[in-house]
Amino acid sequence: MKLKQLAMLRSMLSLSDMLILNMCLFVGNYLANKYGSQYNSNFYIENLLPVNALWVLTTSIFRVYGEYTVYKLSDINKATWRSMLLFSILVSWYIKITTPYAFPGNSIFTFLGLLSISFIISRFSFTAIEKVTTLNFNKRTASVLAIASIGGHWIELQRLTPLFKEHDVTYISNKDFISNKVGGSKYYKVPDANKDEKINLIRCFCMVFLRIAVLRPGVIITTGAAPGLMGIVVGRIFGAKTIWIDSVANVEKLSLSGRIAVKIADRVYTQWSHLSTQKVVYRGNLL
Repeated sequence: MKLKQLAMLRSMLSLSDMLILNMCLFVGNYLANKYGSQYNSNFYIENLLPVNALWVLTTSIFRVYGEYTVYKLSDINKATWRSMLLFSILVSWYIKITTPYAFPGNSIFTFLGLLSISFIISRFSFTAIEKVTTLNFNKRTASVLAIASIGGHWIELQRLTPLFKEHDVTYISNKDFISNKVGGSKYYKVPDANKDEKINLIRCFCMVFLRIAVLRPGVIITTGAAPGLMGIVVGRIFGAKTIWIDSVANVEKLSLSGRIAVKIADRVYTQWSHLSTQKVVYRGNLL
């Protein structure tokens, strides 16, 4: 697994686990106060930092987010439950010796129970996602993913078709009739969207994310516009090589999406020589 993707996976998992921990601590304290004995309204605030510190300690001991653990389900499950066991012992012991009043068993047991259930659900979900998305970042079910909006963007993408003949290519655009123009290759439609249609932008992004997560292409190439930029962003998350080709219509400067792509994509091409820079390459034009 590439170091950048590994670091991202470790960060996402550790942050999600920390979020689960704090939600369970808050809910456990709330339920114990509402339905059990009210011992101290400041209990949650007083123990917030120590509980988080103990979680960091126990997960570090068993390397829950370790380089050789985080993407192996059997290893991360073992490390998680060992950490949970030690964490339960340490947090109960800590609260017992630091609480000047009666041991708040209702809150602790509710918190630990919620935490155990949450982690069971979390790890089962992780297993399901792993089977769908091949989180090892190596197995790919598509060689090339080509994305473009309908219109000029799609016409320019079609001019690249001869380059794809030796590869397994999948296409994404935003109209149904495009499926008849991809020469038998796989085709997926995503919602048409632009900056004035915020809801459709969200729907489009979700669909692009889902397709890339399942297909795991090795290379993503796009001639624009919104779906293509989304593909570049998501592709970087999943370790694909990303290529942006700015439209020939952008004579005076790169498009807004192209200027964003310069900061994200592995390679950005312009079709006008005077727009080339160290980060923007000119190799001729498609039209």
